[in-house]
Amino acid sequence: MPPSFEVQLRSYAEVIVRVGLNLRPGQRLLIADPYELQGVARGAAGLVAAVGAAARAHGAAAVRVIWGDEARLRRAARDGPGWFFRARLRRQTSRMLRHVDRGDALLFLQSSHPGLLADVPAAGVARLRQRTAALFGVVAAQLTAGATNWTLAAAPTPAWADAVYPDLATGGRLPALWAALFEACRITGPDPLGAWDEQLAGLARRRDELNARRPATVRFRAPGTDLTVALPREHVWSTARLATREGRPFLANLPTEEVFTLPHKDSAEGTVRVARPVACGGAVVDGIELEFHRGGVTRARARTGEELLHRLLAIDAGAARLGEVALVPEATSIARTGRLFHHPLLDENACSHIALGEAYGFTLRMPDATAFNRSLIHVDLPLDPACEVEFA
Repeated sequence: MPPSFEVQLRSYAEVIVRVGLNLRPGQRLLIADPYELQGVARGAAGLVAAVGAAARAHGAAAVRVIWGDEARLRRAARDGPGWFFRARLRRQTSRMLRHVDRGDALLFLQSSHPGLLADVPAAGVARLRQRTAALFGVVAAQLTAGATNWTLAAAPTPAWADAVYPDLATGGRLPALWAALFEACRITGPDPLGAWDEQLAGLARRRDELNARRPATVRFRAPGTDLTVALPREHVWSTARLATREGRPFLANLPTEEVFTLPHKDSAEGTVRVARPVACGGAVVDGIELEFHRGGVTRARARTGEELLHRLLAIDAGAARLGEVALVPEATSIARTGRLFHHPLLDENACSHIALGEAYGFTLRMPDATAFNRSLIHVDLPLDPACEVEFA
């Protein structure tokens, strides 16, 4: 008999606390979501409670939550972020920085609401994305530099489930989304913690093979895609298993299937057809096709959301260049569902992908401003699951 939902929810919370965060006894925990809703969606309250219970059982000194407000976010995108909204973002950023400075753990529980900003003009969506990214960028820079342990995990909500499973009866949508997430996060087996040990060991072997091989270029080929990028001489292949400056390991996101590095920012040549719609802060861009020359996007089209795509590419000089290439096996449980999840964390782990915007500093062994892409944004673009990858 399969375990009940409550048992699986507790297991998911335990994996978040012990595998993702690797929370140490006595450490404080802040739960937030600075990416989409500027706080945790209220529909994720059950998961927040489960994580809080698991954290306290593991010895957490305190658990704090920043809650989101979807209606306020929508108004800010539609009418422009007024003084009150901007002040709220600054307060939240300052709050997160205080937690980082104290060495507290940070958990980003991210939901998705693809239709939230569907009828908001692209200029408003892009403006809001730029403002929030600029504020959170200060926090992100410290986290990726190893200031403390943190992780990003998915938090199902009814609105998100409605977008993923519109073909199911209303009452079956949220359970179906939870079931897919539990499988992707290796919760359904008898030993989730052991399953994660095995998964991380396999990813580490793949990472080590690529770092030993040290390819100079990567080429992606699929219908509509023929893209070649050069890798900097000092590039480093990585997994989502990172470590703080003090050496405490943690897992930056759950689930994870990828091994990734950065391309030279001026090297991308060719064409890309993005295989899945891309969620951008409550709006969706679908049917993306890009052409690259000397690292930059020279032509960008989309079936829907093309104006938003163009505005995102114009946010700053690095937004139209690549900051990541990532390899994902074809047979992940996420890919097997055949579903579009409208969530970067799940959709990026369904197939190999590239990302526009900011590169990760830990994927370059030596500082090299000529190779490293800088941007306020980081947008993952999933490739065809059958995409051929060639190294040279």
